Amino acid sequence: MKKKIRRFDWVDILLGIWLILSPWKLNYAFNDSAAECAIGLGVVLVFFNLISVCRFVDQGQEVFNIMLGVMLIIYPLILNLPIEQLATINVLFVGTIIIIVGALQLFILKKSRY
Repeated sequence: MKKKIRRFDWVDILLGIWLILSPWKLNYAFNDSAAECAIGLGVVLVFFNLISVCRFVDQGQEVFNIMLGVMLIIYPLILNLPIEQLATINVLFVGTIIIIVGALQLFILKKSRY
C-alpha cells in the first residue's frame, strides 16, 4: 500500500517543480510577491515530499500538503493578485490538485488500516 501512496508523493513533487518554474513559463516573474510565493511554496512542497519519498519521515506529509494547498488557494487574496490573472489561476489550480491528492492519500491510508 505504501508504494501506491508514494506515487502521490511524486505527483506533489512535480506540482512543486511546476510552481517553481511557473513564474517564468506564465510570464509573471516580474510580480515579485506572486513569483516569490509560488517559488517558495514550490520549494517547500518538493522538499517535504522528497523527504517522504526517501523514507526519512513517512507520516504526516499528507496533512502538510493539504495545508500548503489551502495556502496556495488563499494567498492570491492576501497578496491582492487578481490583477495577475495567470498567476491566480495557476495557484488556484495547483492548490486544488494538491488538496485533492492529499485527501486521496489520507483516504487510502485510512481504508488500508481497516
